[in-house]
Order: sequence, then C-alpha cells, then structure tokens
Amino acid sequence: MRHENRFMPKTVCSLFSAVLLLAVVAGAATLDAPKMKKFLTKPLVIEDQGSFFIGGVPKVTNYATVPGPGTATQPPGPNQITIGQMYVQFQIPQNKKRNMPPVIMVHGSSHTGACLESTPDGREGWEPYFVRKGISTYVVDQSGRGRSGFDESVIHEAAAMIKNGDAAKGQAMLPAFGRITDNGAWTAWFGHLIPTGSNILTGKLIRHGDPGDPPTDDALHSDDYFPAYPLTAVDPNIAARTGAIAQAPAGPNNYYALEYYKELVPNAEVTLPGSTCTTCDPKEISPANTWTPENLANLVEKLGGAVVATHSQSGIMGHHMVRILKERGHLDLLKGLITIEGSCSLPNSGLKAEDFDNIPYMALKGDYTATSEVCQTTVDAINARRAAGHGTAKAEYIKLDELGNPVFKGTTHMMMDGTNNLEVADVILNWSDENIPPKGKNGKSKK
Repeated sequence: MRHENRFMPKTVCSLFSAVLLLAVVAGAATLDAPKMKKFLTKPLVIEDQGSFFIGGVPKVTNYATVPGPGTATQPPGPNQITIGQMYVQFQIPQNKKRNMPPVIMVHGSSHTGACLESTPDGREGWEPYFVRKGISTYVVDQSGRGRSGFDESVIHEAAAMIKNGDAAKGQAMLPAFGRITDNGAWTAWFGHLIPTGSNILTGKLIRHGDPGDPPTDDALHSDDYFPAYPLTAVDPNIAARTGAIAQAPAGPNNYYALEYYKELVPNAEVTLPGSTCTTCDPKEISPANTWTPENLANLVEKLGGAVVATHSQSGIMGHHMVRILKERGHLDLLKGLITIEGSCSLPNSGLKAEDFDNIPYMALKGDYTATSEVCQTTVDAINARRAAGHGTAKAEYIKLDELGNPVFKGTTHMMMDGTNNLEVADVILNWSDENIPPKGKNGKSKK
C-alpha cells in the first residue's frame, strides 16, 4: 500500500513558522501600542462632512512665482492665481435639531478654524459639540489665513523691486505680517511678564492667581483663582528646548511650551487688497474686513440662511457681513449674529440699530475681559427699537463673570479652548434656542 507524506517539506515548514512568528510579534506590538486619547465625549453620528472654498477672484500677475536661476531681476511672466477665497469645512448631523438653521463659526486674529475643532489638550471642541447637539456646523479659515491661502505675488514683486534698485518702493510694498507671539498670547490672556519692562530673556511669565501676580489688572479679576484654560498641556520637547533656535527664555519653560501656541499663525490677509465703504466710518476698509465679510455673506446665501458666530478680530467682520447682505437685499437670510469678545460697532460697518430689527443679536464676554461700552451701546440701541415696537428680535450682552456660576470663573478670551469650553458653548446654544426663530415648514438649507 502506498502512503502519502502528510508532513510539509522542511523549507515550507520553516517559511510558515517565520510568517506565523511575524504575525504574533505584530499582534503583540499592536496590543502594546499606546492608544490615542479620544477627543470626542462619545461617538458622533453625522450625515455628511467635507470642505469647499467660497469666493475669490482671479489675478493675473508677473510675480506669481519666483524668478528662475540667472534671471533674478526679471519677472517669470504673466500667470493667473486665485486670491481672496475662503476655506470652509462642515459637518451635518444625522439627527438635526428641528428647524434650527446652520451655524457658521469664525476664528479671530492669529488663529485658524483649528481652534474651533478641538482643544489644545485634546478635548471636544465647539464644532463637534454643536453637531452633537443637532446643528449643522461650518467652520472657516479667514480669507488670506491658513488653508484659505494668501497672495504671495505681492512679496515676490516687492523683492524684485528691491533687487532692481528701487528699495524704497519695494519696502513700502512689503506687507506687515502681524501675529500674536507665544508670550504675547500669554500676557494678553493668561498672566503677566514680570518685572515690568523686562523681556522674555530677562523676565519670567507668571500665571494669573499665582503668588506675585501684579495688581495692575485687579479690576478685571481677583487673584484667588486661575485661568480656566489647559495650561498643563505642554510639549515636553519644547519645554526641553529640543532643536531650539536662539537663547532660551528666562522661564518657567513650561509656560513657553504650551500646545496652544502651535495654533498661532501670521495674519497673512494683509497681502490682499483693501476696499472702501461710503457708509462706513472710517471709509477705508482693511483687507481683513474686505474679503472675509464678503465670503461670509456668500456662505450665508449659499446655505439659504444661517447664524454667524464670530470671535475677537472677526467681530467687526460679522458686522461688515451684515452690511453686505443688506446691500444685496438678503438681510433676511441672517438668522442671528453672535459676537464673542469682538467689536460691536455699528458706525464702523455702516450699520444702524434698525438693521437688526429682525436679527437676534448676542454679545458675549468671559471673565478676564473688560466690559465693552461699544457692545453695550449696540445692544441697548437694538432693544430700544424693540421696546418701541419697531422690531421683534432681542439683543443681549451676556457677561459670564456676572452669572454667578463658579464654572465660568477664570473664563479667558480663548474660551472655545478653555477647560470649561462646553459649558460656555451651552450658554450660546441655550440663547439660540430661546432667540433664534425656527425655519418655516418649507425652509431648507443647501449644503
């Protein structure tokens, strides 16, 4: 009788063993690998998400690219680029809040929409939280900032002028990129640089509430508590000065190594042209207040109506957006305007209180910021018209430091990233529930 060999050849057996061993090792490595921290408070169910660009104009220029080798003084020739466009990302919840319009969120100076996506210490940000509450949410990067891009051709043209001998004209053309520095953000919102008159190489950062906190801003906060902000979220490599350029600050190093600082970017919208507004005071409009308001108006129209929430620098942009919608006859598409620690000036943006007769309006401030007289004046003017029977919309100036709730103690200017960021978000959501009128039965928003 013939018997079959039921055993594999040695070479095959060795190969199989090696593969099996690799699989076991890989599996063990996977099990041992550290798990990423979950940013969301719980799973988020969405119907759709994506991104797109809105607005922008074509520009034909000889300076879209840098000159090639050997042609340093000659421009490369005419090319077309698109400038002034605005990046928009969105999430649409599967279970939408009945009849609630979408919300557009706008960041402030030296930031991008990243500050609204999640916090520096990896917690749920306002964007997913609003979606979780059933609201379609759109987050933008201001025109000329972040993913919206900027106009590099003005820098190339200025550099060419300087190389060709016209230094004065070239230098005048170079835009001044402003930004908030790491220690500038600290002294604006979280503490001080002491002693007075020192710099980062001779002084040190001190947190609000720490021993030695200078009394210069006691009118804005007391010294018995700390900023409600993730100041312990630190990059250890930056704290250790790994790969550092130049001398280390005087310290403490951890305060110079916040994860938050990585969000800060230059205000590159200064590369875009400005504009004029005959009804505004002043009439000359900066690039920042030219392009983003235009594109916000475009976005509100594209969505068929929306609530717009601005922060800090973008506060006046929201008001210029209102003016543009008014000029186009589309003021009815703005379902509410929320101004978070930003300018509320009506004259600056060519508006009057009557323009908000049917637009709910909220100004919001945290704990370390002085009350804005301009915001209070605007709110009072809108409510005066309502009291006189000229409008139906309510205006309100909510000051978190006056609500008497300890959860808001220490709320900073960057409240969307604070340790109490979701509690602040609830204030906005509750106000919206009470004041934003629902859409009509047939009212639909486009994505």
